[in-house]
Amino acid sequence: MSLIPGFKRWNSIDKRYRNEFYRLVAVSLLIMAVVASCSSASEVSGAEEFEGWRVEEGYDVFYIRRSGHASEKAIESENTAMLQSTCMEAARLQAMDLIIRKMVGETVEAQSGMIDGQTTGLAVNSIRNGIIKGDVVQKECADRGEDKDWDTCECVFFIKGKGLRKKVELEVSKVVSGG
Repeated sequence: MSLIPGFKRWNSIDKRYRNEFYRLVAVSLLIMAVVASCSSASEVSGAEEFEGWRVEEGYDVFYIRRSGHASEKAIESENTAMLQSTCMEAARLQAMDLIIRKMVGETVEAQSGMIDGQTTGLAVNSIRNGIIKGDVVQKECADRGEDKDWDTCECVFFIKGKGLRKKVELEVSKVVSGG
């Protein structure tokens, strides 16, 4: 069976109809691309779970999402750059302590155990002063205020390291066992 009769038939169709067909195909492809990009954008910005452990390129990475609020001085000045920077800094300061607490909490849960608040505090301090030392990195931030003026923001932070998860597990085990 030859394709040549099909091409002859296609060429026999009026050029206006062929051009209309090409436009319909182009519009259809454009609509499919927009739908695909919208669904993936919502997964990245809101639907994807950011908090917790991941392995990326051979590194253990722990993610946390924190919100922040701009300072009163920035709000009064209505300076967008100042609003953005103070909001992001507030989120970062909250993330620094909470990210280690969540790492410890997930580690204890994974070990099917519970520890009291004092032991958790000891584990957090030990990890902060030992294996992490404040290496919290900001991945992304977005304005979450109603007026889109950066009075409220939400940021994703992470800590990354080779064997980090195992190091946290060992540190928690040492603190729990009293070592």
